Amino acid sequence: MRSRLELSAIVVVCLMTLTACIGVSRQELLLLGSTVTPAKVDFVELGAYASRSKAAYATEAAIRSKYPATVRVGSPGKTDAQYFLEQDDKAKVQYIAIRGTANRRNLIEDVEMRIREDLALAIPVHAGFDGTARVLYADMTPSLKRDYTTYITGHSLGGALAALLAIHMIEDGYKVDKVVTFGQPKFTTTDGVAKLGFLKLTRVVDENDMVPMLPPTTIVNRLYGVYEHAGPEIILLDGPHYVFLPTHDAGRISIGEFGRSLNIADLKDHHMDNYLSRLAAKSGGAVAVSYDEREKYVAPKKKVASN
Repeated sequence: MRSRLELSAIVVVCLMTLTACIGVSRQELLLLGSTVTPAKVDFVELGAYASRSKAAYATEAAIRSKYPATVRVGSPGKTDAQYFLEQDDKAKVQYIAIRGTANRRNLIEDVEMRIREDLALAIPVHAGFDGTARVLYADMTPSLKRDYTTYITGHSLGGALAALLAIHMIEDGYKVDKVVTFGQPKFTTTDGVAKLGFLKLTRVVDENDMVPMLPPTTIVNRLYGVYEHAGPEIILLDGPHYVFLPTHDAGRISIGEFGRSLNIADLKDHHMDNYLSRLAAKSGGAVAVSYDEREKYVAPKKKVASN
């Protein structure tokens, strides 16, 4: 019952976004959506990131058992978020994985925009998300190695926190080589995306996952614009098929994906088990298709375990 109520709340909020979807004409959508952009996508590597994002929901004992290089597991304060930090001293790399909040209502609450005024780069961000990212960063800082290459991942809200954490770390001199997120909601606006060219962020979304459409585009800040995603987008379809959208195209045509998903969305599409299954189906060979062709590869509904 709870999942059905959560879905209803998300759908109601997302329905509001349709009133603001006037930025791209149908002709433009058809042109953008008919192109297959060449891109090297390593689905085995994405699967490894997804496994860490899934593990971030587990107990500390389970995390340390699966990832013995873990040096810290933290869930500070009242954030309702958990992360774990692995370090390979020989390779001088560190991995950070962040779980999403257990309370999905937080995805549509506290959508105030604010400027991160204390840092060098003025980026408008979702106040609630950034507040949590700051708490996590403060908690893990004593364990971080500044001279190590850093890789960050996260699912759902954990994805937004992963991107914000990466920005904080880069501005503080850490080398963040890659950020990979799954089912991530938006954390900045059009104005912020324009300043995030330095962020090596890849977003992976399921074809029917509604969470990446939040916060809704009807929430407009008069100074910073509407909520928008940063980074290229990989849309997971059935079997070996997927869509790759460069950053600019992803921002312009993602509303079309929302409109289609609205009719068949299910919260099970948001679960990490679903993402892991979709990625595994592509690990032996994947086929890129255009955005417009995605309807041919709609997966049948399957039951997956909740996180």
